[in-house]
Formats: sequence, C-alpha cells, structure tokens
Amino acid sequence: FDIQRFDKYARLLAYAFLSDGTFVNAEIIKQGYANIVTKSRNLKYADLFEKLYQDARQNNRGLWLE
Repeated sequence: FDIQRFDKYARLLAYAFLSDGTFVNAEIIKQGYANIVTKSRNLKYADLFEKLYQDARQNNRGLWLE
C-alpha cells in the first residue's frame, strides 16, 4: 500500500507483487494494457509508471497498437 488505501469509491488501491518478485501493476502498464491515474497522495511509483506508460505508447504495445 501507499498512503491512501481506498479511493472515494471504496476501491482498494494496492501494489501487487508475485512471489517471483514481478511487480504486477508495472507489468500491466509496461505491456500497454493500462492507463495511469496517479492520486496526489499515492506517488511511491508514479515516476516508474509514467516511464513505462510513455514507453508502451511510443512502442505501440497493447492498447496503443497502431
């Protein structure tokens, strides 16, 4: 978790890691299957997510296929 555990709609805001160390949130963004929404208080991985998001878009991965 980061600072805020739930959003205003009571949705859980969590970071998920697999037992092999895979960072699930980052992997989904890296493969181009997620938009990022950064809440003002939950910024722990904001820079990483932005980098992965931009890379996925620039390289036409996932949702960003041309």
